[in-house]
Amino acid sequence: MDLQGVSGLWTVGSFLLGQAVIFSGALINNRAQGRRERLAREEERLRALADRRDTFELTHLQDLHSALSELLIVAEDNIKAWCRWHRLAARRPSRALPQEEIDRRRSEVETEATELDQTARQHSEQISRLAWLVLPDQLRMKVVRAQGQYEHLEEVLTEDGPDAAEEALSHVMSQLHAAQRAVADRIREIYSSQETAPRRAPHR
Repeated sequence: MDLQGVSGLWTVGSFLLGQAVIFSGALINNRAQGRRERLAREEERLRALADRRDTFELTHLQDLHSALSELLIVAEDNIKAWCRWHRLAARRPSRALPQEEIDRRRSEVETEATELDQTARQHSEQISRLAWLVLPDQLRMKVVRAQGQYEHLEEVLTEDGPDAAEEALSHVMSQLHAAQRAVADRIREIYSSQETAPRRAPHR
């Protein structure tokens, strides 16, 4: 084979080899790009799921915080009103306070206490429903425990009397306030995570 033929074969071979390298490089790049796009889509899907989960939890947390706040407005007045009613029920009439006056006062206090009690029960029932939905376990137990202690005051009042109920009331109110603060902390935690989460630029 003469030199010209060898040179021609070398040129053709070099060209084919170059094309093969270019094709292989393009194939590798395409596969890598495909993997990156699949990973990016999976990250976006997981992020969207997390966002929906956080939004769902946030909605219930806000409702729960509102219910706790509403309960706290009437909780103490409700128990104290029933304590007054029980004391009036045990009061013996005297010249200074005849039975008619005792009955009148008891009727007024009972009306007030019943209205407060109905409102408190509505908020307490709402708290009970919301607490068992999407809350973290530790937060749920804190809320449920505080609500249970408040509802237990009715039993304390009936069995142990108004003095025992009022003595326990301060601690129970502290537990309700602590549960409310814990719910608020969780709300801030979710907002903070949403604000600091990296946002991926849309793919072109």
